[in-house]
Parts: sequence; structure tokens; C-alpha cells
Amino acid sequence: MVAHLCTDEVYNQACLDDTLDRLPSASGGLSGWNARGVRVRRGMPPLEVLQEWEARQERVRRAWGALGLDARIETSVGPYPLRLEIWHLAQEYAIHADDIEVVMTAPERQAQLRWRVAFGLFAAHEEGEAVDAAVEHGRVRLRHARRQYDLDFETFIAYLTNRPQQLKDPDGRRLLRQLGARG
Repeated sequence: MVAHLCTDEVYNQACLDDTLDRLPSASGGLSGWNARGVRVRRGMPPLEVLQEWEARQERVRRAWGALGLDARIETSVGPYPLRLEIWHLAQEYAIHADDIEVVMTAPERQAQLRWRVAFGLFAAHEEGEAVDAAVEHGRVRLRHARRQYDLDFETFIAYLTNRPQQLKDPDGRRLLRQLGARG
């Protein structure tokens, strides 16, 4: 997991340094890029990978803080609002927190789920994959293939992130697979 996060920070540094064109290309897009970064770090001692990630992360966060939330940064899709880039990164961290089952209090989890639903709907729209869904009374009404589904936030996020395996409920995992999730 840390090797993956470290690879993300290499990208973030390149965005800051305007050196995206110098990053090694990898076939397979972002997945290929991530696989390469993890593979490169696989032979390193875990503590060394952790220290690399921490150092890169500290540098990026400090630089982003100096720029301010209203800044625009260069990204692989062109100039992009830093505020939204940070939102994307927060979602990435939240996904991986779920992957490794980070413990949270119930109120913390509910607050996290609320912003992740809002972000997920925004990101899907931004990527041209609008999801026909509405948040109502702490649940999500999803319209998919001419049917309507009433999902709790956790199930909806697993649907958006294609991670049915994160759900503890086998019925929820089954439903997401019926909806086309492959995770």
C-alpha cells in the first residue's frame, strides 16, 4: 500500500515541478504507472519505502499549502484546481483506508461517508460517467438499467469505486456484482 501511495507522490511532485513529461511512461495508463511504481519499490526494505513516502508527502503538502487552495496546478489532464486535486487525493486515501480497515468511530465514519458520496457523484460527472443518483434522507437512490435501487452510503461508495469486496454484507456484494462491479 505504501509503495502505491509513494508512487502517487512521485506524480504529485512532478505536477509541482512541471516535470510530468519526464516521468517514465507505462503502458496501461494510471494502472500501469502504479504497477510500475509498486514493482520498483517491491525489492526495497519496507521502512525505506515508508520514509520515501513520508518525505515526498511532506514536500508536496508543504508546497500545496504555500500555493493555497485557490491555485491551479499542472496535471496529466492540464491545469487543474488544487482544491479538487486535494479532494481526489482525500478520496484515494479513504478508499485505501477501507482496504486496510482503518478503525473509525461511528460519527467519523458517517461524516466520511457523506463527503465521499458527494465527491463520488462529482467525480463521476467530471469524468463524463454521470451516475443517475440522488441523496435522500441519508441514503442514495440509484437508477441503473431502468431499475431503481435504495443504497446506504457504504454500498453506494463501494459501487462508485468498484470495490464490492469492501462490503461486509454478502447481499450488498452480490447486488453490486449484479450492477456490474468487478472488484
